[in-house]
Amino acid sequence: NEIVKKVQVPSCEEIFYAGTGSLLLRDAEGVTLFDVQQKRSLATVKIAKVKYVVWSSDANHVALLAKHAIMICNKKLESLCNIHENIRVKSGAWAENEVFIYTTSNHIKYALTSG
Repeated sequence: NEIVKKVQVPSCEEIFYAGTGSLLLRDAEGVTLFDVQQKRSLATVKIAKVKYVVWSSDANHVALLAKHAIMICNKKLESLCNIHENIRVKSGAWAENEVFIYTTSNHIKYALTSG
């Protein structure tokens, strides 16, 4: 008694959760916001080799973490802030006041959605 739906998506290397009815598709050049219901791409942002996607608790902001970069976007995948690190980015989490706290190999840092 299961209903299964198949959806054709553009070619991608990895799929991340993006809220109800949406997916984030990672390819070699960037990340695409894909609407499953409409079966079309809504937005694309260029950031190479995203490893982790961290959504804020209210799902209004998302942090895309690559090996040496972080991009903070709104829920429509519009870029708000870009951060480049010389040291490897390891992980991150959202605080309640729209502050993204992240760790590198030897530091704990923070980023604001306003840059």
